[in-house]
Amino acid sequence: MEQAGLIMRAVGWTVGVFHSVERLGEPVPAGPVLVVANHPNALLDPLVIFRVAGRPTRPLAKAPLFEQRFVGTLLRGMGGLPVYRAQDDASLMHRNDDTFRGAIAALRDGEAVQIYPEGRSHSEPSLVPMRTGAARIALGAEAESGWTLGLRIVPIGLTYERKSSFRGRVIAMIGEPFTIAGLGELHEVDAPAAVRALTDEIAARLHDVTVNVAEHRDAELIDTAERLYAREKGISGWRERDPLAARLPRLRAFADGLARLRAADPGRHQRLARTVAHYRHRAALLGVQDGDVPPAYTIGGTLRYIAIEGAFLLVLLPLAAIGTIVWYPTYVAPHVTLRIVRPDIESVATYKLATGFVMVPLTLLAGAIAGFAFDGLRGVLIALALLPVSGLATIAWHDRRRRFAEDARLFFRVLTRRDHQARLAAERARLTAEFDELMVKPDAGVGESQYRLVD
Repeated sequence: MEQAGLIMRAVGWTVGVFHSVERLGEPVPAGPVLVVANHPNALLDPLVIFRVAGRPTRPLAKAPLFEQRFVGTLLRGMGGLPVYRAQDDASLMHRNDDTFRGAIAALRDGEAVQIYPEGRSHSEPSLVPMRTGAARIALGAEAESGWTLGLRIVPIGLTYERKSSFRGRVIAMIGEPFTIAGLGELHEVDAPAAVRALTDEIAARLHDVTVNVAEHRDAELIDTAERLYAREKGISGWRERDPLAARLPRLRAFADGLARLRAADPGRHQRLARTVAHYRHRAALLGVQDGDVPPAYTIGGTLRYIAIEGAFLLVLLPLAAIGTIVWYPTYVAPHVTLRIVRPDIESVATYKLATGFVMVPLTLLAGAIAGFAFDGLRGVLIALALLPVSGLATIAWHDRRRRFAEDARLFFRVLTRRDHQARLAAERARLTAEFDELMVKPDAGVGESQYRLVD
């Protein structure tokens, strides 16, 4: 467990550098817990859960990963358990009996185990049908303990923005834990029925913590709709980059409501989708990637923004310049790996992260050697202290520079394209009025940022 804790901290730090990671909900509780999660991003998913869970969680992962030198070592260090799939090697599927026994034994020992009931990593716009493995492990653990284990199942929904990109964003929405002791009687008389019932329950719980849409283009629709609605209503600032924790409840509300609108009035859904897509296109012409186009700019606010952002970039520039030079090979190496391996889209982030795991210690080692050659032991200590700081400063500087550059481009384009700004404001007002016809605020006591669409 001590080894798993050290790995959890190391993995958590690394994932936090690669992605901006947020958590919505309470950490995974103590005691025997089966974590069930959706699976949009291959090996990065268990690493994100390692970061947000608050305790070690042993992952189940497809068996071929354990044969890879780096990934396999990492998975074994995390207490991973191999899952043998027919598409990998049907002749090895009998070994899953040992895997299931290992997972059940871990739960009976009070550990936490994570599993992905969809059975595969994918980029579908919604959950795919659940496999029964999670339910069989949970029910097996309770049955072998005489239904007194107190096992809890914790659903975690993972939602990514730019999931394959360095400095993308991910939020883990941790749902309410639930127990399964109530299925004991059914399991005793009809085990397959109990497995089906629990699998359905897991699917419903995962649906409640994920964003699900019918088509990929619907994801763009709800992203734009939520963004413009939140800013027109004053929930968010025009150029603010809202954390995913603030956006996720609104995105889920739009996704669920627009799905009902598609079913009830397909024609209106199509018209609304076209209007939102047109708005998105017009905003993109002005260079908007995040936030939205303000209806007006104030001189005081603009100058204040330039002063604050400019001072930040200027102060960090020397350290960021050093970091950019020193860490450039580490930044480039993952792209070289992708050209060589050419993985599927679900594995891109995994290969990038794995390459980074190799390159970071190599860069530190090279820096230490250079420091020793320059100033002996003191040079080594200075290098090992300066290199991580310069790397983090470089990440912060480039993140801030990209935001500043987008804001500057938008500002100057608006100056020369006032007609676009006016048309966006008019379209935004019309769309917000239509959303207001479809949407109502929730009951009192729920956060102002959460809405649901009228049935």
